[in-house]
Amino acid sequence: MKWLKINTVLLVAVLSFWMPSSQADTQFRVIVDASGSMLISDPDKLTSEALRLISNLAPEEKATLGIWLFGEEPRVLLPEAVVNKANKAKLASYVDSYVTQDVKTDLEAIVKLLLETPDSGDLKPGFNRHWILVTDGMVDISLDDAVNKASRDRILNELTDKLEERGIHLHTISMTGYTDKALLESLSLRTNATHTEVAIPEDLLDTFDRIFTQASPSDELPFDGNRFTVDDAIKELTLVVFHENGIQPHIVKPDGTLLSLVSDQNVSVSTSNHYTLITVRAPASGEWQVNNVDLERSSVRVITDLSGQATPIAPVIFQNEPIYSTVALFQKDKVIKDDKILNLLTVKQTLVRLSGEQKETVFSHTMDKTNGQFKQRLEGITEPGNYELVSLVDGKTFSRQLSQFFTVSPAISFEGSNPSGNLVSFSAKPVNLKLNMQRSNVKLEFTYNNGTTEVEEMPLIGQGYWEIIIPVSANDNVKVRAQLIGFTQTGLRFEYWTPVWHFNRQGNDEPSVGLGEIAPLGAAIISAAASNKGVTPMSVSPSISVVSDAEERSDASPEETSMSAEESTTEKVMDEANSLSKTEWLLYGALNIGGIVVIAGGIFMYRRIKKNNSIKREELDDV
Repeated sequence: MKWLKINTVLLVAVLSFWMPSSQADTQFRVIVDASGSMLISDPDKLTSEALRLISNLAPEEKATLGIWLFGEEPRVLLPEAVVNKANKAKLASYVDSYVTQDVKTDLEAIVKLLLETPDSGDLKPGFNRHWILVTDGMVDISLDDAVNKASRDRILNELTDKLEERGIHLHTISMTGYTDKALLESLSLRTNATHTEVAIPEDLLDTFDRIFTQASPSDELPFDGNRFTVDDAIKELTLVVFHENGIQPHIVKPDGTLLSLVSDQNVSVSTSNHYTLITVRAPASGEWQVNNVDLERSSVRVITDLSGQATPIAPVIFQNEPIYSTVALFQKDKVIKDDKILNLLTVKQTLVRLSGEQKETVFSHTMDKTNGQFKQRLEGITEPGNYELVSLVDGKTFSRQLSQFFTVSPAISFEGSNPSGNLVSFSAKPVNLKLNMQRSNVKLEFTYNNGTTEVEEMPLIGQGYWEIIIPVSANDNVKVRAQLIGFTQTGLRFEYWTPVWHFNRQGNDEPSVGLGEIAPLGAAIISAAASNKGVTPMSVSPSISVVSDAEERSDASPEETSMSAEESTTEKVMDEANSLSKTEWLLYGALNIGGIVVIAGGIFMYRRIKKNNSIKREELDDV
């Protein structure tokens, strides 16, 4: 009888493999400045509302969230755990009562602590790490500037290297103009994340909303004025509406009645002073109306089998790097290629530059249909900043909207210095690992007083950066700029000219080097044929041959862990197995039969899901 007991326990182990518990696919860690100056920067504690917002936006059991405070020393406000109702309630009780009175801001200590803190919660292999840093200060752990500089250097070098190695996206948010912008921007750019300067505290909510959308994109319904239309394919909608303090939004259903903002079986409501989040399950089809909210900042996210999907855009795009975008319509996991349906579709893309409360439309164009998909190429964006690419799919009887957020930055930082004597040095360093150093090169263009120019290639130092050292003769006065012929890791080619620098030397004095007048960047969008110096905006026709920028996704298999667990279980059973009674025999026999039935069903479902996912992945490769 021993074999039956062994077999039963083995079946339980196998069942745990075939029927795993729900796992989270995204980790959110939020780092909040607790210095006393935050009382001035954020008097109404909008930071607390932003923390609740990201907690409410995250689907339950699909993300983990932890919150840390930093100042003179780091401390935990909310231990990292899977987002669920209990943890949301715990967060709500914590965030309004934490104290911001620290005198110093030890950023190095908190980043180091989080790097050493193990991941908590049940996270999928290959999960996404999104960390958010909110601060209004600089590195000021000492009255000695040398000590502060040493700490800052360790953050930029040792700690940022570790963040890059672990694939952590560190989004940084400046609450004032007094923060160390260069440090925060570098942290975000190197980790493929966004840096945002908050003009007013209320913008903090929008920033957290954008970061969540970037981490977890979804279908949306577009607003037409203050109305949006729900079609039969919508299973669930979530309204994220922003409003003035003390104002309650009014949501009018298609039958003309007001939606009750009280949670029940079909509606979940989370309220705060400046926003309200409303989830409606199985919403009524028809035209809905929203009143008493800021519509430009609000959104309607939906869960649906009829979805629009777009080629992913990297979180950081280099200036002048082309963007290839393709949009397709999916029914469940399968792309729709029926011309009868596609001929009714109109897909329009709009590029918006984000700057605080201001939103500037840079580009808007209707996409052309090619081989059952809608394609377009943006040849290059010349002005750095944060952007949103909005794709609107209009199907006459339904509509879908996709929002993709990204940061545009120069691919290299170019700087000059006077190392010693009559020498000047120029260096060009990549802002992140997306730039393929081996395929890219940098050339310097020197312009002399007499109008002549010379071009010289900068040597690549190891695999890390380009540098050149130049002797300066007496009375030299030279302008210099660098041209990058760059390639991304995915093989996209682009060109970029740095701002103009200058160096000069009066007689036998030491040479001086500095940043000269920056030439106007011109229009935000330039055509493929135009030089990067062009100033005329031009719509770029969609390219028939589309290159996808989609980053490879690693789907780590749990086979090794599972096999190890099974071996451990087997040894334990062999040690403890004994003869069985008649009752035990019947019990274990029933468990065995039930287990075999569940496994058979699990195998059938697994193969079906795997087949569907394989079909979807192949179709997404075409997008």
